Amino acid sequence: MKKIPLLSALCIAALFVRCTPCVPGEPEPIVITFEDTSQSSLANSIYGDNLYDESYTPYVHDPTGMTFGYAFSSFEYEGYVYSSWNGIVLSQWTDMYTEGYSNQCSVFYRDPETGFGGHGNSATFALAYLGTDAVISFQDPEKEMSFLTLFVANSTYTALSMIQGDMFCKTFSYEDKDWLKLTFTGHDKEGIVTGTTDFYLADFRTPESGGVVTSWQKVDLTPLGHVHSITFSMKSSDTGAYGMNTPAYFCLDNIIVENYPL
Repeated sequence: MKKIPLLSALCIAALFVRCTPCVPGEPEPIVITFEDTSQSSLANSIYGDNLYDESYTPYVHDPTGMTFGYAFSSFEYEGYVYSSWNGIVLSQWTDMYTEGYSNQCSVFYRDPETGFGGHGNSATFALAYLGTDAVISFQDPEKEMSFLTLFVANSTYTALSMIQGDMFCKTFSYEDKDWLKLTFTGHDKEGIVTGTTDFYLADFRTPESGGVVTSWQKVDLTPLGHVHSITFSMKSSDTGAYGMNTPAYFCLDNIIVENYPL
């Protein structure tokens, strides 16, 4: 039988498992875990009180210059001040039981041994609330990189609204073939779309579908190609006259990018 050199065999295997580069001298992929964050870049409660008073500091991954968009706004009406936010913030909250908007900063996952909510037994994860500022991009307007994978999970607010229903949202069921789809869209430095990829945070479309996602799941981002920014959109089977009824939140962690900035 013809023998294959060990290095060649390893490279062939890498094509199937997308392991780290096997060619000597190539840099290892970069993994953004969020564990290096400061306290000012963490939601300070399950509600995220500091997201509404301009004290939250948006997270930046210094080695790559990768930014995670966040914006705060407020207005006064009839003597009352109203505040809101959208974007991507960091959190360590793992309350899987409190329903509703007051628990918007928890992930619907908790490691049974450590009690942590991040992927791979880590403490910190990112939480996205969709809006115009929920964007991953680079500080350098000319920089593009190839995103390989990341992990996603449901927020508790979103998960419980689908599992139990609430005053705004229906209970998801196989009878109704319900679903919640998250779409990642890549953009190059000129703003041109480079590709998209979808992931179902809930899927009741067939009897074999997995229902509501209750753990961290890997998403392949290689279809996006080389990108300067990534935006997000969500669609749900529970949609009314004013748009999606399902809360537009999800969690992400452990973003892996090739160490080849363009």
